[in-house]
Amino acid sequence: MPYIQLRDRQYPLGKGQLRVGTGAHADVRVPGDASESAQALVDVGGDDQATLRRASPNAVVKVNGVLLGAEPTPLIHGDKIEIGGVELLFGDDRSAGSTQYLGAPRAGSRPGAQSPDRVTETTGGRLVSLVDGREYAIGEGGVTIGRDASCDVVVPATEVSRRHANISPGVGGYLLTDLSTNGVLVNGERVPKTRTLGRGDMIRIGGEEFRFHADAAGMNAEAVARSNMNATTAHRAARIVPPPPPAPEPTPGAASAALPQAPAPVHPAAVAEAASGAPAGQGATTSRAPLAVAEILNEGVLKGKRFEIFTPLTHVGRGAHNDISIPDDSVSESHAKIQKREAGWFVVDMDSTNGTYVGGRRITSERQLIGSPDIRFGGIKMIFQVAAAPMDDAKSTRAITGMPRGQPRSAPTPAARPASAPSSIVGDPVEPPPAGRGLGWVWLGIVILVIGTMVFVLWGRG
Repeated sequence: MPYIQLRDRQYPLGKGQLRVGTGAHADVRVPGDASESAQALVDVGGDDQATLRRASPNAVVKVNGVLLGAEPTPLIHGDKIEIGGVELLFGDDRSAGSTQYLGAPRAGSRPGAQSPDRVTETTGGRLVSLVDGREYAIGEGGVTIGRDASCDVVVPATEVSRRHANISPGVGGYLLTDLSTNGVLVNGERVPKTRTLGRGDMIRIGGEEFRFHADAAGMNAEAVARSNMNATTAHRAARIVPPPPPAPEPTPGAASAALPQAPAPVHPAAVAEAASGAPAGQGATTSRAPLAVAEILNEGVLKGKRFEIFTPLTHVGRGAHNDISIPDDSVSESHAKIQKREAGWFVVDMDSTNGTYVGGRRITSERQLIGSPDIRFGGIKMIFQVAAAPMDDAKSTRAITGMPRGQPRSAPTPAARPASAPSSIVGDPVEPPPAGRGLGWVWLGIVILVIGTMVFVLWGRG
């Protein structure tokens, strides 16, 4: 039977409706202002499936730390409900029955010393579920994993003990302690009793798997931030396009003075920079407005780091060759790509090891990004937001058509034309030289004279 638990007291949920809140007439009374009415309603159907909804549009209700919207949400075993700053637990006896013993898994060889790059500090610890993509931060008090609804990480399965395992900061990193009947597997090996976790360890409890992450040992927050800043600076420097070569000096002489000078080749970067108002030789990212922005949401040294997207195709991964380079072990070298198409923005997974998630769900190939969704690459969660639409679509280059002759043209601003660029940019109409306007009449006269002479000679012979 489903139930709501407030501190040490459980309220069974029969079929029908249950009012929860601070009001005096609430079925489950939460400490607070008694003059208020119930803030939440729990409905239980014939299949004992419970759903939660707000009792009024102004009620503030959170489920697992997320504000509840206008639509009701189904409750699952272990959900945390917050009303008026007080946390309640939702549980179901069907998921919290007795533990089913499956036989101890075969223990592997005892793991040796960890490699130095996997040793962690006791900061930044978190678990990422590879089933639903949820992320659980490991605070100073640690986290408890188990079947019971009061656990920090709830795994509702009969082979999982009520309190199956505990992960907490210890000497030399984070320590996992097995409290269960059926055991815990780390990287496919059963934990004898305790084990110090390393970065990227895979933890299996029942039928669910979690990947462990934490800050690397010997690398404090300031060093990590400095390393990230240096990597970003070097990456941007590699993407700067060199300025166009200066136009060749004209050769002195009468022949060159009489003929119009052909415009020197224009570097594509000069055209893009002229249109954006940036001086030649500077990266376009310093002046152009971004098409979209991605920001890291994870707690830790990377939180708040922003990546501006300037091109319709952006590569994401751990390697420095990517447009968005994320220095985290859970991110593959070439993890995914973000692409702008006619229908909108899409994220495409590049067969990454730890997967790409949109809105908490793992994608198999690609997924369209609608609104401002959260995207998770491995263990790094980001919020993706599309910037205000520019004047012209960024998917292609638009040629500027010439204006009718005689129509005045406004002079370009000094910033719109690089000093080293030629006097005419691709797309501008080039006026023919005045000296060539009378040559057509001269040639026409010569042709008429030749034809007349030939007619006269033939006529005389006849």
